[in-house]
Amino acid sequence: MAVDRTWMYSQPRVWETFLSGVNGFLAQAEADMRNRGVPSMHCPCVDCLNQKKFGQRDNIFHHLITCGFKKNYMCWNKHGEEGLNEGEEGCLNEGEARCHAQGLNEGARRRHAEALNEGETSAY
Repeated sequence: MAVDRTWMYSQPRVWETFLSGVNGFLAQAEADMRNRGVPSMHCPCVDCLNQKKFGQRDNIFHHLITCGFKKNYMCWNKHGEEGLNEGEEGCLNEGEARCHAQGLNEGARRRHAEALNEGETSAY
């Protein structure tokens, strides 16, 4: 059953439902940060777009209250959930991204070795 996250986009960001939802999101994000043993978490606000990281929940709380969540961030895949959001391609989460990158690196090395064996000079 899908989690109802319409609160992220349908209400003024000062309403209790939104504030409570943000606090729940931050609790999950902090738990994910601890589980992964990393010092910071992605900020999913409209400005940061999960590209910037912060170690303090207060920074992300302020960004989310001020700017709101980035478009279509219904699956919190930068904060411990697996899945893709509308418009996303590729890996489901950071762990899979690392595995995928390793797979691409291994594939690129294999193709390079095959090219060298065939006498080609192009590298990948």
